[in-house]
Amino acid sequence: MVQWLQWRLTEAVNLGKIMNKMRRYQLSNLLLTVMLAIGLVFGRNPVASAEGCSTANMITGSYDCDVACIAREVNDGRKGFIAHGETDTITHFTLGDVTEKDEFYKVEIKSGDFHEVEIGPRLGCTLYTATESVSDNQFPVLEEYIFQEENGKVCSFTKIVRNPSRADFKTCKVECTRK
Repeated sequence: MVQWLQWRLTEAVNLGKIMNKMRRYQLSNLLLTVMLAIGLVFGRNPVASAEGCSTANMITGSYDCDVACIAREVNDGRKGFIAHGETDTITHFTLGDVTEKDEFYKVEIKSGDFHEVEIGPRLGCTLYTATESVSDNQFPVLEEYIFQEENGKVCSFTKIVRNPSRADFKTCKVECTRK
């Protein structure tokens, strides 16, 4: 009987150690997730926050773009592709009480048969958009435009595209130059 109790006590202690390891693992994953979220919310892009990046400069206009993407294929694999000839046209977007001073913009994207409309606010030298409509129906898509200036004028941007959906996974880097 004593041996059986010792064995049960040893098993309980071992189970407790395993549970503690699992809790530590779960806690560390939660901590990493929170740290990532804080970084995304409060982080500053070094290009966007660099000296000489004026929030007063106009970003509206047309841009020629080159695209590099990784996307999910039908067979659950991934493919990489490059595309040239995309045109992004940025205009102010107002609706209801949202006026030009609120700095919302609409971006119309065209490349061959592909077309997309994105809408979002600008903060400093970065425009954060979500896709309102897209010809390939791959939703949701989030974009971040990081504008660069030359001689005090916006001359180009780099756009980071993210579709976190497993079924429609896609991530792209788009380099665009003002026409």
